[in-house]
Amino acid sequence: MSHPLGEGGIERRGFMLRVLREHASSWMLRGILVLVAVTFVSWGGYSLIREKNITYAAKVNGVVIQMKDYSDAYQGVIKQYRDALGPSFSDKMIEDLGLKGKVLEDLISKVLILQEGARMGLDVSDDELRRGIEAIPSFQINGQFDPRLYERFLRLSRMSAGEFEQMQRESLLISKMVNLIRLNGGKVSEEELLETYLFENEKINLAFLKINPEAFRGKIQANEIEIKNYYQKNEEAFRTPNFLKVQYLIFRSSDYEGKVRLSTEEIRRNYDRKKERYTIPRKVRAREILIKLDPEDPPQKVEEKKKRAEEILEKAKTNKDFAALAKQVSESLTASKGGDLGWIQKGTLVEPIESALFALKKGDLSGVLRGKDGFYLFKIEDIVEEKPKPLEEVRDQIVQDLRKEKGRAEASRHADDAFYSLFRSRDLEGYAREKGVSIRTTEFFKEGEEIPEIGRNPLFHSSAVSLKIGDISPVVNIPPNFYVLKLLDKKESRIPPFEEVKEEVRRKVIGEKVEEEARQVAETLLNQIRSGKSIREVAKERGSQVEETGYFTRSQGMVPKIGPAGEFMGSLSSLTEKHPVPKEVFQTKDGYFVVKLSGVEQADKNKFATEKKNLEGRLIYQKQEEFFQSWLSQLRAKAKVEINKELL
Repeated sequence: MSHPLGEGGIERRGFMLRVLREHASSWMLRGILVLVAVTFVSWGGYSLIREKNITYAAKVNGVVIQMKDYSDAYQGVIKQYRDALGPSFSDKMIEDLGLKGKVLEDLISKVLILQEGARMGLDVSDDELRRGIEAIPSFQINGQFDPRLYERFLRLSRMSAGEFEQMQRESLLISKMVNLIRLNGGKVSEEELLETYLFENEKINLAFLKINPEAFRGKIQANEIEIKNYYQKNEEAFRTPNFLKVQYLIFRSSDYEGKVRLSTEEIRRNYDRKKERYTIPRKVRAREILIKLDPEDPPQKVEEKKKRAEEILEKAKTNKDFAALAKQVSESLTASKGGDLGWIQKGTLVEPIESALFALKKGDLSGVLRGKDGFYLFKIEDIVEEKPKPLEEVRDQIVQDLRKEKGRAEASRHADDAFYSLFRSRDLEGYAREKGVSIRTTEFFKEGEEIPEIGRNPLFHSSAVSLKIGDISPVVNIPPNFYVLKLLDKKESRIPPFEEVKEEVRRKVIGEKVEEEARQVAETLLNQIRSGKSIREVAKERGSQVEETGYFTRSQGMVPKIGPAGEFMGSLSSLTEKHPVPKEVFQTKDGYFVVKLSGVEQADKNKFATEKKNLEGRLIYQKQEEFFQSWLSQLRAKAKVEINKELL
């Protein structure tokens, strides 16, 4: 693939750096950058030793996806999962989620979209590219692009400006293509909107029987043969995790804060640049009158209360003593204080009430406003306008902030220097002695275990586990400090012998038998109900109690007293008064549930008009996404794709 800036790309690879420097206005470094999301899938991941390009991962219409690119993307995705899920993320989860295949399919999709964009003549201009890079938050300080952060990222990721620009250009082109295709797929009819509204706002009540597996545990045993057979079939489930021993240097921001020297001019410049941070915000003093609404109030009752609020508003217009009126008629907790809310700043009230309040002048009355608890009236008693705090009042705060900012930048710089100095020698102890840097060595630990001074930090573990023994990591930023890690030793994951885990195997076998027994009982009860018996008759024969969920909407995703709808959402959606019993039992972490539709409350059509706009936006987005996925599937079906089978 050619260089993004044309045939002379190699000579011009510093082009963007120069252009971006010209548009930079900030200079303070805020931290070290190792990962930036720049493409259709995460291209994260960093290692000191890259694997050689043994072969290709896939070929898409003749374009080769290199093994290195696949490896980088895959490791980036794994890191994201590890950071998000911590100790619960395992090799088995990687297999269950099919991540190897999904990452490759994402890369194939990326190539297909780029090829189609080229066929349609779409491109990304140099100006668009510049704006796109400037907009990446990781390259900004206080919302302004800082070229030093950009250059540091390139240096640490061992990437040239041209390589990064190519990736970013591709990312922007993909965004253009995705947006273009999605725009053609978002039409929703009035009938679809109404049908969806009625379904999502219809409420149902379920009668149910709960079968708790734990009730069977004392009655079930497992013999030696069952235990051994289970172990042989599921050895991988008993694999022990990796245990790591790590040495690391600590670069504490606090160690450098005391060495920071600040001039009066520098403090003044910071004050001028961030004046909005050092202002006393506008605030109002208000009184309220509330006419409460009950969630169960029918429309007629709501309308009556609204009219009452409007009548009180007319009284307030002629009665100058709003406080006395509030004491007489308000149903708020503030009524005894004449509705006094005290001083209110922006961000403390819900919308649209807050906006309405802050639009008023001193002495003004609001109209009747609908809030969560009912209908409100407000009167503005006083206003204090926004004004900046004088420099001397906030000087100590500015000094403290600047010391922290500069201390962090210095810690980051020293950590950077250590990484480059240790790249070859990897002698952390020698470096610590020479430079007076703190050094620590852990005991053997596994993922999720607490490490002194670090805690249970998934980034620390994922950085260490990616290393080979003797290797050092790039700088790891765990705020407020920076670390350079060296893997000293590793106890590899292993499958322990049967005798070592025998009791654990026994517990698992009994657990599965208990679950199966509960499931069979639940299915027997369900079949009895489907055959014509009432749920209460079945419960009586079993000596159980029928419970009810109470009314809820099917679309809320949570069934009261049962749990997340999850996998049985489809069955829940199909229940009607004509077909009140599902074809399957519902399973949650708490057990098995046999359910029957007990009642239906129709949606209020009168509210459709107010809900229509939001609903239309959501349905259009869903349709656009479905349309895009269909388009992508068609591209995939027509493409000539050759996958390296050994990879998967």
